[in-house]
Amino acid sequence: MLKELVMAHQCIKYRLNADGTIPSFLCLHPEGVGGVFVVGDPSTPSPRDMVMIGLTEDGVTEGDFEIVPTQADLQTYLATVGANWTQPDPANPNDPEATIPFDPAAAASWVWGRLDALNAS
Repeated sequence: MLKELVMAHQCIKYRLNADGTIPSFLCLHPEGVGGVFVVGDPSTPSPRDMVMIGLTEDGVTEGDFEIVPTQADLQTYLATVGANWTQPDPANPNDPEATIPFDPAAAASWVWGRLDALNAS
């Protein structure tokens, strides 16, 4: 008996379309993730000069994106590109100047938690 292969949502690195629109493979449901942890690429012309993290729609197998296969891979990528990033300090939510170092482990965990939730539904 053959088992049916079920494609799932995937974590990806992607860019905007050449015309500046959001790619159709991106999961934009309230539970989805798109356009986060943006990294500039000065070697690529606008509007494709930013690399972003997102989640694909369920079952997407083709598109102009790179799959991030594991949470550990995402964390490693974020630790590399976000080495000098900061984020708002949750202890001082009313002070926009208050920041703490970016936490790639927490960021990867947040993305992967959303991915796991989408794939469980």
